[in-house]
Amino acid sequence: MTIKSISALICVYLWLSPSVAAQARGPAVPRAKALEIYAATCQPCHGPNGVAPEAMKQQSFAGRGTWKHGSRPPDIVKTITDGVPGTPMLPFKGRLSPEEIAALASLVRSYDKTLKPGAGGRSK
Repeated sequence: MTIKSISALICVYLWLSPSVAAQARGPAVPRAKALEIYAATCQPCHGPNGVAPEAMKQQSFAGRGTWKHGSRPPDIVKTITDGVPGTPMLPFKGRLSPEEIAALASLVRSYDKTLKPGAGGRSK
């Protein structure tokens, strides 16, 4: 097994084991803090409450329905963490903690009322 495949297995295990993942991470970030981070880092492109300005409406989270990079929480965490090469979506890895990224993922996902709350959603 390569280090890459071992790392992938560990990630899958942590993703499937919420209690283990919760122990590995720091304390959860409150929604109020996620809103503060969103206002400072996401809102210029994605708009208040996930409703982007008319000129950038394809960047809205609200009512999106189809998420290009997946709507499951792990998909959204990956998009925020790694960004999307060739687009204005920059990576936040190293700029935000994993806990802050997870809180942002939960927040932006909540703006799309077409998605069921929780870990469900549509993958890529």
